[in-house]
Amino acid sequence: MLTVRGKRDGGMWDCICDCGNPSVASTTQLNYKTKKSCGCLRQKSPPNLVHITGNRYGMLTVIERAGRTGRDNAMWLCRCDCGKEIPVNGTTLRRGQAVSCGCQRIDQARNAREILRTEKTVDGVPLPLLTKKVRSDSQTGHKGIYKRFRKGREYYEINITVKGKRMYASAVTLEAAIEKRKQLEERYHKPLIDKHKKSPPTS
Repeated sequence: MLTVRGKRDGGMWDCICDCGNPSVASTTQLNYKTKKSCGCLRQKSPPNLVHITGNRYGMLTVIERAGRTGRDNAMWLCRCDCGKEIPVNGTTLRRGQAVSCGCQRIDQARNAREILRTEKTVDGVPLPLLTKKVRSDSQTGHKGIYKRFRKGREYYEINITVKGKRMYASAVTLEAAIEKRKQLEERYHKPLIDKHKKSPPTS
């Protein structure tokens, strides 16, 4: 697509592309045909491009091509069911890694909060907070039990949250702390859990 128009210094040549744009190429590029245009050929769709206009991926409908990424992957303009339009990598679409403009994640979080409020809450207390497992970084390996030091002596602090209020206790040994924590759970948490089992809240 390049036609030589004249020679430059340093083995470079002034050329004109078939599209009408001027370009400069070296002798080597012309001889080995490693440069075939001003760059317009790279902007055209390759023959193996998968056309997905009109296809639907989750909540996204492909509208039209939207250029290419820095790694030369095809980008497609998509319209989400919520009405928002966004450019999406074609590979990401075909792999099922993009199914909405992001609104789906927002809806999922909103639904999870609503389920927690209406189905997993008793007397204002979210039950998952009562039954969640101990944190992996726990010093003692037991929920609500912490190793403390006071005046050079080691002891264990026990705390438990009841309707937003935190209550504390202490013990000299870990075994005693575990027993106290169990007693507090039996007294404050178990009645709420049992109440939910007998009569699950409904929305």
